[in-house]
Amino acid sequence: MLEATAFLSNRDEQDLEWLVANSIRQEIPAGSVIIRHGEPVECLYLIVEGAFNVTIPGPAERQVARLYAGELVGEMSFVDLHPPSATVTAAMNSRVLAIAKTGLTRKLETDLRFAARFFKGVSQLLSGRLRAAFAVELDLGQDVDRTGEMGKLARRFDEIHRRLAKGA
Repeated sequence: MLEATAFLSNRDEQDLEWLVANSIRQEIPAGSVIIRHGEPVECLYLIVEGAFNVTIPGPAERQVARLYAGELVGEMSFVDLHPPSATVTAAMNSRVLAIAKTGLTRKLETDLRFAARFFKGVSQLLSGRLRAAFAVELDLGQDVDRTGEMGKLARRFDEIHRRLAKGA
């Protein structure tokens, strides 16, 4: 979740307004697939509520992550233009904001400041996920009093989550 907080913390008020205005709110029932391994994706998804399991194929399908409110889904395929490397399934009834890749691409091409903040946030998100994948015993709850940098990001996430849930 802290990776998501890092992604959202780079958004200014106009960015958030654009994201809400240019996305479609979707209710995703538990067990529904929003991204399927190897199949093209037309949207990026911002999780507003709920949780999603990320699984990779193999002789035995394996869960590699669980994503929560505030996380961006589909960003890897958006950045590198390859088909998804995993399947993303709702672990419970969830809500997302679906952001069409075509509209987002237009925004990134015409608003360079938005683009810089967007790609910085995606970079931080991917970096955080990579670090977490290599950390065997990463305790993301260490800043329980929320006074450090992670606490600051968590408070910003709470504020953004409240606004997105209200606007969605």
